[in-house]
Amino acid sequence: MIRWRDCLKKGLIRPDPLAKNRVPGSLETAERFLHAAENTLEIDEYEMAQIAAYNSAFHSARGVLFAGGYTERSHACLAVVLSEFCRENKELARMGATLDKMRIARHNVQYGGGLVKRDEAAFSVRFAAELYEAVQGHLGA
Repeated sequence: MIRWRDCLKKGLIRPDPLAKNRVPGSLETAERFLHAAENTLEIDEYEMAQIAAYNSAFHSARGVLFAGGYTERSHACLAVVLSEFCRENKELARMGATLDKMRIARHNVQYGGGLVKRDEAAFSVRFAAELYEAVQGHLGA
């Protein structure tokens, strides 16, 4: 996994004094994608459920980043945000590794035409829901 320091050095994560204003919108987007993931899983559209679940998880993590006063230009760097910003919340900090695995899986589906089995899609949807709830609790949203 990429390091926080490297993301900052390369400008892939940048301080932004207005980022905190974007937290509510990011969490609303995460919730919308989560509902889309749940709905597409129900109709056995596993690849679409996987993509929507990742998008939900991405926007949940982005809420943490925005709350810390930063913006990103890299999905890979976003995965390190949870471990960097949430050290005191061990559950949330550990979720960064799963987010990164979901990022790779989503990339394989979206750009490589990969297929997703029901169990994988269901796991991704559950994870996105858990991350969304954990981030809301962490941010007091």
